[in-house]
Amino acid sequence: MAWDEGHFSQRLGAMEKLLGSLREEWSVGQAVARLRADAQAMLFHLRDRQDHPPLAVLLGGTGTGKSTLVNRLLGAELTSASFRRTFTSGVIAAARDEQAVPHGWLGLPRKAAAQAPARGEVGCLTIVQHDVPLTRQATLVDTPDLDGDQPAHFAEADRAFRWAQAAVFLVTPEKYQMTELLPYYRLARRYGLPALFVMNKCDEAAVLDDFRRQLAGRDWPEAQVFAVPRDDAAYEPPVGATLDDLRNDIAELPQRLRQIRQSQGQALANRAADLLGRMQDQLLTPLREQRRRTDRLVTGLRAMAAPEPGIDLSPLTQQLQRRLQEQSVLYLVGPQRVLDRVRQVPSLLMRLPRTAWDLVIRGEGPQPGPTGGASTQQQVPDFPALLADQFTIAQSRIEDLIRGTADDARIDPGWKLPAAEARRIAEEELAELKAWLEQRWNAEPRDTRMIQKLLSVLPGGRSLARWSEAAPYLLAVVLAAHGAFFGHLDLLILGGYGLGTWLMEKLSNEVTARTRRANSRIASRFAALTHEQVERACACLEQRTIPHEQLRRLEDLADELAEAIR
Repeated sequence: MAWDEGHFSQRLGAMEKLLGSLREEWSVGQAVARLRADAQAMLFHLRDRQDHPPLAVLLGGTGTGKSTLVNRLLGAELTSASFRRTFTSGVIAAARDEQAVPHGWLGLPRKAAAQAPARGEVGCLTIVQHDVPLTRQATLVDTPDLDGDQPAHFAEADRAFRWAQAAVFLVTPEKYQMTELLPYYRLARRYGLPALFVMNKCDEAAVLDDFRRQLAGRDWPEAQVFAVPRDDAAYEPPVGATLDDLRNDIAELPQRLRQIRQSQGQALANRAADLLGRMQDQLLTPLREQRRRTDRLVTGLRAMAAPEPGIDLSPLTQQLQRRLQEQSVLYLVGPQRVLDRVRQVPSLLMRLPRTAWDLVIRGEGPQPGPTGGASTQQQVPDFPALLADQFTIAQSRIEDLIRGTADDARIDPGWKLPAAEARRIAEEELAELKAWLEQRWNAEPRDTRMIQKLLSVLPGGRSLARWSEAAPYLLAVVLAAHGAFFGHLDLLILGGYGLGTWLMEKLSNEVTARTRRANSRIASRFAALTHEQVERACACLEQRTIPHEQLRRLEDLADELAEAIR
């Protein structure tokens, strides 16, 4: 495998910065944090000049005695040890001084321990200074448990392994077969990491031999296994496997690292390949799928037809329309007035006794009732509430589409516009329409104004206007009297006369035009509000998804990194 280390290091640095710009709401926050930490660890191994003591990280399970082993190797109580489970919370580095730990190691904030023994903190590197011959040769790093009940502890230990320059695996007779350590045995071999294996609390040789056989079957046939007996055990480790031998091997780590430095290219290439594979599986693939899902969803939302408001303001204008009609010259001269009076005959006959009594006793004649045939107190619908309900239905359709397309899409409810916005549209248009109705209530109809202007320029036009009320009756009498001479011509004249007045009335009906205009404005504004609601939902979805340009940049960098590892 070819390995362009310099080009890879440069591209990986750009990738790490780009990962830092990804947003948590893209549902890849944990993967990004892990990849950034691994990328920083990879950069550390690529750029490390080994001008500091090697960093040897202790890994093990709960109760295996990592903190106790550090203290015994260094001959001082530097890290807190306890019979309590999962006692160590964060990474603790026992170093000769703070400069012995490279700046930025672990990618975590660092602090010097206020006092020893130190317990450590999650998300922080604690440094305990202890200048002895062993710390001049290597820095021992204590970690939390790999198999504890705290996920944060496992993450701390895994991070320390990725940054380690050497690994010390610690087991006990009860836990030397723990499955949590097995992947790290394999990774240590794959990454060319010097590894030391220690069985703490050992009380018999058979267990130590079985541990050796297990390591031999897991790519470590030449593993040197050290044994630290229990304090109350009669067992003594074999020569070359004692605690002093372990201390000597740790002190020789600088020489071992210099020897394997020349052949470390393949190990770094393996690290790089694993990092790229994890990036593809845990980051790029989910982001691509999320991007495609969001694109389909946005397309579906924008293709969704805006619902019709279904509001007709005609009930509000019927009274004014009838009033203007009765004041119209066309109504006075047209057949509609005759029909209205005919319709009043039954009601007049029913009131005849009372009418005759009022005429004889009080001298009051009959008062014509309303000619519209409808109650003046009509029940008008609540148009603002109707429009608000229509808008709520549109929002429900948008939400159903979102949930039906993306199961995990739980967008912030702030994308919803208040239903009061739709109510306000109806209220404003109604207020404007009512103001116009009040203005037109006592005004002359448009057709009356037009005819009056026409008659004002004709000789005797004013007198002709006064005869307009009798026009339909005179026309009917004339046509009836001469029907025998003209045959059916009277019906043609009467029909044409009625049709002409009806057409002129329709053309001049300003109430209908104004009502139609109000309905159109409500529909137009409601459609614009629905469109705005759709765009807000789309914008909220876009915020939860990586932009196309940023995704392409990530893919291009991944391709360039893969090109550096042929």
